[in-house]
Amino acid sequence: MILHKLIKFSHTIILIFIVNTTFSQLQLDTLGWIPPVDIPIYLAGNFAELRTGHFHAGIDIKTHGKEGFKIYAVQGGYISRIKISSTGYGKAIYICHPDGYTSVYGHMKEYNIQLEKYVRAVQYQKESYELDIFPEKDELMVNQGDIIGLSGNTGGSSGPHLHFEVRDTRTSKPLNALFLGYDIPDNISPKMYYLYVYPKTTSSHVNENNSDHFYSLKKLNGHYQLRRGDTVEAFGNIGLGLKVNDFINGSANRCGVYQLKVYINNELYFHNKFDGFSFSETRYINSLMDFKENVEKKRKLHKLFIDPNNELSVYVNSLQNGIVTVKNNEFYTVRIEAYDVNENKSSLEFVIKGTEGIETETDKENILAEIPWQNDFLIDTTGISVYFPEECFYDTCRFSFNIDTQKLENTYSNVFQIHNRFLPVHKRFQLAIKYDSVPDSLKYKLLLAKIINGKMTSSGGSIEDDKIIGSLRELGSYTVTLDTTPPLIKALGNSAEIGDLSNLTSISFLLTDNFSGIDVYRGFVNGKWVLFEWDAKNDFLKYEFDEFMPKEGLIDIRLEVWDERGNFSMFHKTYIKNTL
Repeated sequence: MILHKLIKFSHTIILIFIVNTTFSQLQLDTLGWIPPVDIPIYLAGNFAELRTGHFHAGIDIKTHGKEGFKIYAVQGGYISRIKISSTGYGKAIYICHPDGYTSVYGHMKEYNIQLEKYVRAVQYQKESYELDIFPEKDELMVNQGDIIGLSGNTGGSSGPHLHFEVRDTRTSKPLNALFLGYDIPDNISPKMYYLYVYPKTTSSHVNENNSDHFYSLKKLNGHYQLRRGDTVEAFGNIGLGLKVNDFINGSANRCGVYQLKVYINNELYFHNKFDGFSFSETRYINSLMDFKENVEKKRKLHKLFIDPNNELSVYVNSLQNGIVTVKNNEFYTVRIEAYDVNENKSSLEFVIKGTEGIETETDKENILAEIPWQNDFLIDTTGISVYFPEECFYDTCRFSFNIDTQKLENTYSNVFQIHNRFLPVHKRFQLAIKYDSVPDSLKYKLLLAKIINGKMTSSGGSIEDDKIIGSLRELGSYTVTLDTTPPLIKALGNSAEIGDLSNLTSISFLLTDNFSGIDVYRGFVNGKWVLFEWDAKNDFLKYEFDEFMPKEGLIDIRLEVWDERGNFSMFHKTYIKNTL
């Protein structure tokens, strides 16, 4: 046992040394990378800002609300990956450079002529708009300053911009691109909004109450203070949280902070820093931020303590994992500092006064079990089984469970409340619900549905015997329902509707589905598959006429569309096209 502890301690020291040394030696501004755009750089988003379910892995460069700006290779190298998706980064390019780093360019409108030709050949070969291909090394070489394409708004983008990343090629870890030395003026300090204080045990209190408290902040003489008074009364083990954003010159967008430090009685008590992270750990964001506040109020804030099952590498230092033990009649001076990469700094100061409160009875209604985060857990009862693997939760969970036999319209099982949607899980858990009898013709139209405020959303799942089984990542209320409605296909534009393509260079359709979502689509011109581009966020499907569109004559256009439950729709129409 002693030997084991010594080995583990030594291993930890080595890891810390490697991580800190790696980041301290990352002189990204010495790489000589040119900016990926030739316009002044203003940011809509920065590195590691909090997003739902993940950290932002790059910087978002504004393009004046327009598409079509030239995108340049920041350094010479070879294109190692081309990915096209209707979600995520949309049209993206990955370039490996000899210096050991990879640059990534996302949401592009189109690639340069040579790349477009290359990509379209693969798309037609695979008969698929969406691609994820890895060209051979040295197959697609680029020089620094080569135009690789144009900026756009493809994928999950909420507006035209360039998503740009720098990654360690060997590990694929995203690194903070703000250290590349680009001219991005920033003399604005982070802005603090709210302080949160969390009782961490049933015997802990904030203002003589066992519930979480938040305090509005104000800025006075360059520093932040509590809006009312300067003292928080608490007792026992408590955690702190902070709603804070950074702002960069020339942009009203809220960005993420680079570093957060907490001092207790002038001793550094907690410190995190966002130099880089691994994609394998990005889901720990659900533990780093207050998940409930994000789900319930859309507030993204940093917890300034570390849950037991949180293995993020961004934590530099913490005492007691950031948990503060407050003793009766003792005072604790607290200072929280927030920094951006340019060392602009904001600070909040207040006092915690130890005040022993009256212990309150904890609500035990519907509590099924207390689940240590290290353990797996199985619920197996009438009509349902739920299995949580080890380390599914971030901390010990006082798990609640309830069965509502009052069925909703168009449902085929009871409603099962699996804890609540405000608690995050780190790993997928398996849910199996037994469904009521349905005709065989409808069996494979059944699916799991999550219920939020009386509204159902699809959670998919597969049929096994008399159960629907799904691998899920969200707690909450679930039932079984049917999806028998096929997708809706609508041609857009008067010319397309009346059947004359003579004056058109493209044809577009609106694709919508009422529940399970679009799964597969295929488009044909005179019986040959052609490339329709799918914009999922706008339900928009478009075919830009190419060499497979005849110059004149009768044009037969056919669209076949399936949703996730196999419901099928087809659009089929013969058009006229005359030579202009």
